[in-house]
Amino acid sequence: MKRMWNVVALGAVVMIGLGTYAVDSRASSAEWSLNVSSNEELWTDKHVNVLYDHDDTIGERFIVTTDRSRVTTHLNYIEEALRQRELVEPAMRNMYRQTTNLNYLQTVRTVDGYVGIGQKENKEIIIYRSEGENVTTTVIPSNVSGAVDVMEGNWVGLFLQGETLHLMYRDGYDEPVTKLAVFDEKEIAIAIQDVEVDRGYVSDMFGSSWFYGVNQLPIAIDNRFIPVRVATIGTYTEDGETYTSEETRPGIYAYDVESKEVVTLVDEGEMWDAVLYDDELLALQEDKTEIVVDLKSGESSSRKVIEGENGTTAYVGKQLYHVQQLTDGAIIDVYEDGKAVSSAVISAANDEAKVLLPSTQFYVE
Repeated sequence: MKRMWNVVALGAVVMIGLGTYAVDSRASSAEWSLNVSSNEELWTDKHVNVLYDHDDTIGERFIVTTDRSRVTTHLNYIEEALRQRELVEPAMRNMYRQTTNLNYLQTVRTVDGYVGIGQKENKEIIIYRSEGENVTTTVIPSNVSGAVDVMEGNWVGLFLQGETLHLMYRDGYDEPVTKLAVFDEKEIAIAIQDVEVDRGYVSDMFGSSWFYGVNQLPIAIDNRFIPVRVATIGTYTEDGETYTSEETRPGIYAYDVESKEVVTLVDEGEMWDAVLYDDELLALQEDKTEIVVDLKSGESSSRKVIEGENGTTAYVGKQLYHVQQLTDGAIIDVYEDGKAVSSAVISAANDEAKVLLPSTQFYVE
C-alpha cells in the first residue's frame, strides 16, 4: 500500500509539474530571432540568453538559437532538470550527482577528464577524478594534519602539477594570508605552504570553476605559471563610518610553481574578461587589446581586437563574443586568435518582444 501511495504521489507531482509548465513557461508570447551572416557552424552548440528585468513586472528569460526561441522563466522542476542535463556534458554527470550535497566544490578540466575537490561540512575533504563517465574519489578526514585549516580557509582555486592536486586558499579576513595545500592522495596527507604575495593576497584563480563550468576548457598539467588575481583590503568612509572593501590590483599575475611566489606577468591594464586554455591565458583589456600569455615561459604578447564601440564581452571556449546593443536587438561579433570569424544579429521578432527591448540584456553561452 505504501509503495502504491508513493507511485500515486509521484504521478500527482508530475501532473502538477506539467500544469505549472503549461501556465508559467508559456506566459510570455515574446519571440526572438538569431540570424548568422557568416560561419554559422560556430553557433551549432551556442545559444543567446535574453534577460529582461523590470522593477514593476516579472522578469523573463529566453534562450535563442538559430532555429528557435523559447522562454525559460518559471520552468517546472522536470523541464528545468532536463535543461540542466543538456548543459552538463555526459563526462560530468556522474561527478555532479556525487557532489550535490557538498558545502564547497571546485573543478578543473584536463585532457584526461575533470578533477574536483569539495568538503562535507567540517568532517572530510573529498577529491573527485573523472575518466570518461567513471568517477573515483579520495576521502581525507578532518583528523589528517592540515585538513581543518583547509576546510576553514577561503578557497581561491585549484590546479594540477602532474597528477598532484594543489588548492590555493586564504587564511584570515582583515589581513588575509595566501596558502597552498598540496594533496598526497596515496598517503592521505596534506602539505601546507605559504605563498608570498607582494602588497596583497590572491583573490581569484583562472581556470578552475565553482561547481561545474559549462564552458570549462582543458588545462595543461605542467604549466609553470598559474594565472591569479591579486587584491588588497582598502578602506573608505561614508557618513562618518569607516568600511573595508576588496580592491583588485590592475595587471596580470601568476603563481610561479618554481619560486613558490606570485609574480607580475603584465604590470598594467584592467582585465574585462579572461580565459585559460591548455598553456595560454587570453585576457581582454579595456582598450580592446587582447593579451596572450604563454604559461610555460611567462612571456606575453598583445593584439588589437573588437571593432566599433565597446559592448559586452565574454569568452566562450577560446572564442571572444562581443555584444553591441541596437534599438531592435543586438549585433554579436565573434573573434578567434585576434581575428573576426563570425557575425550575427539577434532581434525582436514580434511586438511583445519589442516592448521588452529597453531593459533587455543579451549574452552568449
